[in-house]
Amino acid sequence: MGKIIELDESLANQIAAGEVVERPASVVKELVENSIDAGSDKITIKVEEAGLRLIEVTDNGSGIEKEDVAMALRRHATSKIKESGDLFRIRTLGFRGEAIPSIASVSEFTIETSVNAEESGTKLVARGGEITTIEPLAKRSGTKISVANLFYNTPARLKYIKSLQAELSHITDIVNRLSLAHPEISFTLVNEGREFLRTSGSGDLRQVIASVYGITTAKKMKLVEKSDLDFELTGYVSLPELSRANRNYITLLINGRFIKNFLLNRAILDGYGNRLMVGRFPIAVLSIHIDPKLADVNVHPTKQEVRLSKEKELMALISRGIEEAFLDGVLIPDALENLQKRPMSKVENNVQTELPLQQSPLYYDKTRQDFYVSETNVFNKNENLIREEWVEPQTSAGSADIVPSFVDKNLSVNNITDSRDLSVLTETKQVFPQLEYLAQLHATYLLCQAPEGLYLVDQHAAQERVKYEYWKDKIGEVSMEQQLLLAPYLFDLPKNDALILSEKKDLLHEAGIFLEEYGENQFILREHPIWLKENEIETSVNEMIDIILSSKEFSLKKYRHELAQMVACKSSIKANHPLDAESARNLLRELATCENPYSCAHGRPTIVHFSDDDIQKMFRRIQETHRSKAATWKDFD
Repeated sequence: MGKIIELDESLANQIAAGEVVERPASVVKELVENSIDAGSDKITIKVEEAGLRLIEVTDNGSGIEKEDVAMALRRHATSKIKESGDLFRIRTLGFRGEAIPSIASVSEFTIETSVNAEESGTKLVARGGEITTIEPLAKRSGTKISVANLFYNTPARLKYIKSLQAELSHITDIVNRLSLAHPEISFTLVNEGREFLRTSGSGDLRQVIASVYGITTAKKMKLVEKSDLDFELTGYVSLPELSRANRNYITLLINGRFIKNFLLNRAILDGYGNRLMVGRFPIAVLSIHIDPKLADVNVHPTKQEVRLSKEKELMALISRGIEEAFLDGVLIPDALENLQKRPMSKVENNVQTELPLQQSPLYYDKTRQDFYVSETNVFNKNENLIREEWVEPQTSAGSADIVPSFVDKNLSVNNITDSRDLSVLTETKQVFPQLEYLAQLHATYLLCQAPEGLYLVDQHAAQERVKYEYWKDKIGEVSMEQQLLLAPYLFDLPKNDALILSEKKDLLHEAGIFLEEYGENQFILREHPIWLKENEIETSVNEMIDIILSSKEFSLKKYRHELAQMVACKSSIKANHPLDAESARNLLRELATCENPYSCAHGRPTIVHFSDDDIQKMFRRIQETHRSKAATWKDFD
C-alpha cells in the first residue's frame, strides 16, 4: 500500500481553516464581506463571548438560491469567478471559495436565506462541516448566518485565543474598517445585547469617521483628493496635531478592500513631511480605486496582502495628495483642548488595542442631516464638544520672499536688525496670526496676543523652522560643480558590499558623489560637490553608502532634508536662553514668512493657541452648557 493518500474533505477543510479562520474576527470579516458582495445596504453583526459562543451576521442582500445552499459548503465553490481570466479582474471581496466550508468545519453552522424569485427560503444546519438539516423556511429578506461554538472540535486552536476583551477588540477593528470602506452600507455591531457601533449608510465617509472616532475627531480631518491616469485617491487624514503612537489608525482601501502595505503607509508619512512628530502616526482613511488588473488580491488566504503594479507611482500620488491638503488652512493646535484630552488618551490606551470603539451614543437623522448625542455622554463635561459655528479656515495667496537675517549675523538671533512691521509681513503669508509680542516665559516661550486670543511660541522650535527652510533651500541648490580634494578619501568595504556598490554607485551621481573603483574592494573619491562641506565628506558619503547597501532606495531629497534638519536644530537658540524684545519680535516676523510656520523640522508645534472663549471659561466668565443637539454639518464644512 502506498504512503500517499488523499485527505477527506472534512479534514482538508479543517486544515484550510487554520489559514482562513485565525480567530473569531476572521469569521466576522469573511461573513460580512460575503454580505457586501451580495449587494446588501444593511448589515447587522451580533456576537456573544467575543464570537466564541455565537457570531450572527444578518443582511438584506440578494440571498442564495435553494440548489446553491448546500454547494456553498463545498470547498472551492464560488459564484464570483468562472475561469482563470477572472483572477485578473477581481471586483469582489471574497472569491477563493474557502471561507464558508472552513468556518463550517470548526463550528455549528446555520444558514437561513432566500431570494426574491423563490416562494420560500432555505435553512441549512451543519456541524463540523457535515450537513445535518436542509429544510424550507419562511421567506425572508437576504441571508442570516449563525456560527456557534467556534473551534468546539479543534480544542488546540483555543489555546491561541487571547482574552475575550482582546478578541472583541479585533472584531470591532474589523467592523470599523469595513464600515470605513463602505460608507454606503449601514453597519450595526452588537455585543451581548449592547450596541457598539451604528453607521447611517448615507454614503458620506465623514459621517462614518464621526461614528467610529467621534465628532471631535471628524472635525479635525482634512479631505484628500488626487488622481492620475491609473489611480483615484479620496479620503481623509488627520491634522498634524491629532496623531497616535502606532499605525493602527491608518486604514488603506483598494477598491473597497482593506489592505496592509508598509510602503503605502510610508508614503502617507512622507506626505506629512516634518509636520508630524517623529514616532507619531496620523489617523487616515484613504480609498484607492484602480483597474483590477493592476492589483493581485490572490496572494494570501486572508486577502489583506495585495500585490500592486505601479506601486512607486501610487506612493508618489499619495504623498502629493496629502501634502497638497495641508497647503492651506491654519494648523495651530488649540492648547486647552489638547490639555483636556490627555487624561482620556490614557484610558483609551489601557482598553483599546485596535481602532477605538465610539463610546458616545451617537445617532444620525437622515432627514435633518444632523448628529444627535444623548445628554449623558461620556466626554469630559468641561470639553467644548459643541460649537455654534465651525468654519474651515480660509487662506490668502502669496508669501513674502525674505532671507532670514540671522544668516548675515553669524546665526545669532540677538543680532537681528530687520525692522519691518510684523503685521505687514503676516498679511502676505496665508492666515498666520498677527502676533503682538508681550513677554518671554521662563526664557523659553514667547507670549503673544492677537485678535483671536493668546498664543505661546516655542522659541527653539520657531527658529529651528526658520533655519530649516533656509538651509533646505540652500542645500537644495545642488549643482554639479566639483572641488578637487587635496587628499582623496578611500572607502574599504567587505567583498559582498563592494560587489553591490559597484552595481549601484550610479545612484550617488545625482548627489554629485563620483566613486571610482580603486584596488581590491576599495573605492576612491577625488572630488566633492561644492554644497558638501569638506569636514562632512567622509561621514556623509558613508551614510549614503549604508543606505544603498541596505537595499533602500537612496533619495537625495530625503538626505538633504535630514541634513538641513540637523544643521537647523544644532544652530538654533535653546530653552532657557533670554531674548530681548526686539530679537523676539524679529523671530516672530521670520516665523510668519515660513512656508510651514506651524511645526519645527521634527514635527513639534512651534505655536499653540488659547482662544478668548477658552480663557473666559477657565475664569468662569462664561459657563459650558450641554444641549441634546450635537454637531450639524455646518460644524464640518
